[in-house]
Order: sequence, then structure tokens, then C-alpha cells
Amino acid sequence: MLRLSWLISLGISLFGVMIIQHFFTVKPDDVADGGNLGALGLALVAPFILLSLFITYRFFVVSSRNAKDHIIRMIYFIFGVALLVVLIFYAIDFKDSVYASLGGDTTTPGSTIFGFPILNEYTNHVFLNFYTFGIIHTISGLIGTIVGMVKPDKQIQP
Repeated sequence: MLRLSWLISLGISLFGVMIIQHFFTVKPDDVADGGNLGALGLALVAPFILLSLFITYRFFVVSSRNAKDHIIRMIYFIFGVALLVVLIFYAIDFKDSVYASLGGDTTTPGSTIFGFPILNEYTNHVFLNFYTFGIIHTISGLIGTIVGMVKPDKQIQP
């Protein structure tokens, strides 16, 4: 049952993040004139993301505690670290490509977003995308795995 609730919460929160990334980000050739609508989308999706992070943590705590072999626990940990490194690499590459398409970041004179705040309609998808979603969930899963490895389930004595 925990696996099903984890998958459902992961799907709902990922769907919300993808909606924000797609609908609340202005293309560089459009004009942003009404404030940052992405903040509204984020306010609506944030509770689902937080719930999904908690359920991810709980799932990996229970999974690592229930693993019968220490090798399985180490595989969880090693796979989580490797996934985190890969996601961070791709997130940095994605950020660099978005800023390159805008002509630079918010401090570069002549860029499309010069003088804008760091989180604006042009850069919502830099901060809230599949990679950042994966990074925060991987961190949550790694913390859950470590807690499950360090604090084993208390055995009830008959």
C-alpha cells in the first residue's frame, strides 16, 4: 500500500511541476507584463510536492529497514548518489542553455531578463523542472535510506 501511495503522490506532484513548467513560463520572444504567474502555480502545487517528499522519505525508510540483506541497502544508497550526481549535471546544463537562449542571466546587461528578479516568467522552468523535481526527491529518498540503515526497526520482544 505504501508503494502505491508513493507512486500516486509522485505522479500527481510531477504532473503539477510539468504544468507549471509548460504553462507558466513565457517564451523569450513573448512579453511578460502581468507579474509572475508561476508563483500562483507553485502555491497550488507546493502542498502536493511536500506530501510527495514526505511519502518518498517514508517509502525509503521502510524499504531499507525491510531489506533482508545489507547489500540491498548499499545498492539503494549507491544508486541514489549516482542518480543525484546525474540529475545535478543535467540541471546545470539545462540552466546554462536557458540562460544562453535569453542572452545571459539577470545581471548581464543586454539580456532579455536584465534587471528582472531571479525567479521570473522567463526562468520559472530553470528552478522548477523535471531535474529539480528529481533532485529533491532523490535527496528525500537518500535521507530515508540512510535513516533506515542507521536506525533499524525496533523489534518487539515477546
